[in-house]
Amino acid sequence: MFRYLTAAFLGIIMVTACADDDPAYSPKPRMYPRVEYPAHAYEWVEKPDCGFKFRKLASSTIESKERFFNEEIDSECWFNLVYPDFDATVYYTYYPIDNRKTYSSLVKESFRMAYEHSKMATSIQEEPLLGDRQNHVGMSFDLKGPVASPYQFFLSDTTNHFIRGSLYFNTRPNPDSLRPVLAYVREDLDTLIQSFTWY
Repeated sequence: MFRYLTAAFLGIIMVTACADDDPAYSPKPRMYPRVEYPAHAYEWVEKPDCGFKFRKLASSTIESKERFFNEEIDSECWFNLVYPDFDATVYYTYYPIDNRKTYSSLVKESFRMAYEHSKMATSIQEEPLLGDRQNHVGMSFDLKGPVASPYQFFLSDTTNHFIRGSLYFNTRPNPDSLRPVLAYVREDLDTLIQSFTWY
């Protein structure tokens, strides 16, 4: 009798386990976290000791840069523009043009640094930057693909001042998820570039 009950109990368990009542499993589509975009409100930043001013997004912050690769920087003209809402930073380096750092050598260095990412970039688009004044020239580099720095640029008056900016996100490069954030930051950087004024 016990043997029959055990066999019946095991049979019920097997039938229940093999029943196809649960819906078939299907993976959920890939989703990305929702990002809140602050309003495009701008404010002026002036660096009279460096000889320039520009407009930046009001929600971004200026961070002084005191060291570069463990070397002290004795100029406040090197700084970072931090976007805390997006965990992104634009790193700025500034050089006065002189016999040691000529305009052509600084341009060449900017191209070299942009094309260092060519191993990961699917394409690099160059675009000349011309301000409202003749002495406001430069170049932007729009890097496509899973690159660490998707946007870089430099600006100069070709005789006295040269500044370079490189955008980095503090996350693993994912062009699909970063595309809307990058478009937002690019709009801000376009405003910064067009407003950039040398003293």
